[in-house]
Amino acid sequence: MNTTLKACWWVVCMLAAAAAEAGCSRPISVPMAPVGLSVSFDGDRSGGIYPTLLRELGAASGCEFQIQRVPRARLQRMFDTGQADLLMPASAAPSRDREGEFVPLLQVRASLVTLARDGPLPRSLAELATQPHLKLAVVRGFTYGPAYESTLAALRQQKRLVEESSVAGVARALRQGLAHGTVMTASIFMGTLLQEAELTPLAQQMRVEPLDELGWSESGVYLSRRTLNEADRRHLRQVFSQAARSGRIWQLLNDSHPPGSLSGSIKPLP
Repeated sequence: MNTTLKACWWVVCMLAAAAAEAGCSRPISVPMAPVGLSVSFDGDRSGGIYPTLLRELGAASGCEFQIQRVPRARLQRMFDTGQADLLMPASAAPSRDREGEFVPLLQVRASLVTLARDGPLPRSLAELATQPHLKLAVVRGFTYGPAYESTLAALRQQKRLVEESSVAGVARALRQGLAHGTVMTASIFMGTLLQEAELTPLAQQMRVEPLDELGWSESGVYLSRRTLNEADRRHLRQVFSQAARSGRIWQLLNDSHPPGSLSGSIKPLP
């Protein structure tokens, strides 16, 4: 079965699964910022793994997803103030649970990522914090739990933190020697290098070291408690849960990334 037929068959299956429910009561607002192969834009046209998924889910579920490009720094604020119906892709975080209902789609693990750094790498955030010569570059708005946040606060106070608005900005900071490493999901970093021609050669220099405090966690979509009525939220919860169970998200990821590059940083839900 060719790719087109597979895609059509998947949509047919999704339509059948969702047939018992009506579609969304109104268009669903989804602001997004570019992030590697997950989300990209060519003018006003969105692309990448998650916009592709939303287009397929929209056709299957009777929901219209309106994707809007915004700066990453605005995403969380828009969600918190009722200017967005969905926040995705997003890591599960207690601070986000007040405004949204989380639906897991994948498991992810953040690691220490460096470029061709010789010698042993820190194996924990605690060890990294005790090495005063090491500077970290991170993306504003990314979060990987309490240990990550407390480490960033300490590094910020010690002037050992470079904060960028995008993954590409972090990659450039590492290339220029402004920082020695970053902490994020390695597949996001790799995807950004592959998207940016000037940065692609850096992919051969990537080193990835798991950190003790950062195990596997869930990534997915937050449904706004503020803007979505209960019926729409219930319908979207079912739509995204079915997408995760179907394996379609994992297929899109594997189709987009080099073979073996997802190992250790992202995997399907158990």
